Amino acid sequence: MIKHILTAFLIFGFFSTNAQDRQGLIHRAEARLKSLNLVDFQSPYGHEDIGLNNMNNPVFRGGVKHRLDRIETQARDNTGTLIPYQRFAFTYNSDQQLTDFSYYFNEGGAGVFILYSVDHYFYESNKVVKIETESYENSGGSLPIKVRRTNLHYNDKGLVDLLGKDYYVEWLSKYVPESNKIFVYDNNNRLIQDTIYNFYIPDSNRIQSAYRKEYTYNDQGLLKEERQYLLDRSRSIWLAYDRNVYTYDSNNFLKLKSIEVWDSVNSNFSILRQYRATYDSFSGIYLIEHGFWDINANKWDFNEKIEYINDNSFGREDLLIPPYEIYPDIEDFNLFNRKLMSDTYSRYFPSLNIWRIEGKTTYIYSEQIVINTEDTKLEGVSFYPNPVESSLSIRNQKGAGIFELFNVQGQKIIHQEVVGYA
Repeated sequence: MIKHILTAFLIFGFFSTNAQDRQGLIHRAEARLKSLNLVDFQSPYGHEDIGLNNMNNPVFRGGVKHRLDRIETQARDNTGTLIPYQRFAFTYNSDQQLTDFSYYFNEGGAGVFILYSVDHYFYESNKVVKIETESYENSGGSLPIKVRRTNLHYNDKGLVDLLGKDYYVEWLSKYVPESNKIFVYDNNNRLIQDTIYNFYIPDSNRIQSAYRKEYTYNDQGLLKEERQYLLDRSRSIWLAYDRNVYTYDSNNFLKLKSIEVWDSVNSNFSILRQYRATYDSFSGIYLIEHGFWDINANKWDFNEKIEYINDNSFGREDLLIPPYEIYPDIEDFNLFNRKLMSDTYSRYFPSLNIWRIEGKTTYIYSEQIVINTEDTKLEGVSFYPNPVESSLSIRNQKGAGIFELFNVQGQKIIHQEVVGYA
């Protein structure tokens, strides 16, 4: 335990005899301490918090984090009892990077989870460059079968500009191209277009289908509209297909996602369904409702809802959340603004005038000490080694000062006067 405390991180300040300067340095040191409890998740997609996001390595600045390790789901059986249904497990390396995403399925409702598939993540220069998917479906969870390989290419700004998927053809014993996804960004590094080209397999030289999405943003730089087009190969033109429209509240939290489809007869978009969100007083997600437009009644029929329970003692800066895509329609909403503990999915049955719980999801975390080992640059001051196990050497050319050492909980464990070399 002592080793972990000492290797965690160092924060120290050397203060002059001037009281005002000393107080200013103290404030800056305290601010630095607080900043070490933050984590930045850079999304190469510029706007999304779903799917293959956070592919740039999170910049861990040190501290105790609550890391999402497992997601457990339950589903309602024929007797109305919630039984174990699915399990999603995340495995990390020593740098807190996701290395494996495993999906388990409850076989026949017997309470025995069978490994279904695993995504393996590979890194170069702290960026995900490849994801290999293996399936255990046909081997009873014993032998992996290659399914798919995803390769990511980054532009000079560190944003993904090409995502290529290859499908493994067993009888050829090799991967063949399945699809390419090309990303285009504006000068503000916001995604404005992505295009997917799906290929015939194994004939990789012919395009089977293509989809294009175009993104626009509001004055606050938040995603306003996501419009999708389908390629008409016979005429080589892009046809409107559907769109998502996003609306935000006064806190810039997403409150409404409308899904509209293209009406070719009337040449306009018609609203098909909506997701609307409610947040609690801590800005954590509280409720998401899903509804369809009732043409006959000319009103929205919200007959599905997900109710969330958060541990509001911990916010987004306290969490390590891996990239994943399980429920894509609702993951545009910031589900992890607080520490999400569980959610309950219910459906409304008009004939019975009741809401019935259909499923429940539980999120399981572990506490991790995240270490920052980058040397702090202070003029006239040097120290080594970093990280530290038992002894620390400091060379101070600024005269008399004070050395302070904090542990990862922010507690001061050493306060010492320093003169010259110590």
